[in-house]
Amino acid sequence: MEKTRCRLNICGVEVTVSGDMDRAAAERIAEAVRSRMQQVLNTAYAASIEKAAVITAMNLCEELARQEAALRQSEEKAAQLEEELRQLGGAEGLRARLQQAEGKLKLAEEQVRRLQAQPAAAQPAAPEKPAGQPVPMRNPLRPDIGEQEGLVSFFAKE
Repeated sequence: MEKTRCRLNICGVEVTVSGDMDRAAAERIAEAVRSRMQQVLNTAYAASIEKAAVITAMNLCEELARQEAALRQSEEKAAQLEEELRQLGGAEGLRARLQQAEGKLKLAEEQVRRLQAQPAAAQPAAPEKPAGQPVPMRNPLRPDIGEQEGLVSFFAKE
């Protein structure tokens, strides 16, 4: 595409721009800048055209920096996902894992069907607890500490 040269008016300031875009695209950009500067002029107390241009440029640079940071974060996430996919062996590795999981599921379903088909007498009965006797309670995450009964104090005894 050949270079285009055009004159634009942004908030009363005449500028001549040249670039690889057509005049319509340059006018759309100029309109966006004009709109942003007009917002600054309407909200900033006693702002001049120069101050509005500087504030607009700063606002646009801040937006660009945020978008660049978001793009970098997206690229890092994409690289991380590509690495995870590579570690899984790509699409073929995922298919193989899926087939293994499906095979295990079929085996488990078959075992359930066989157990359900057995008569009730053939299935092992759950052990019964004698009625009226206390059930020993203990913390399964902690080893037993002797034969203590009742509450255990954690305060120092003198």
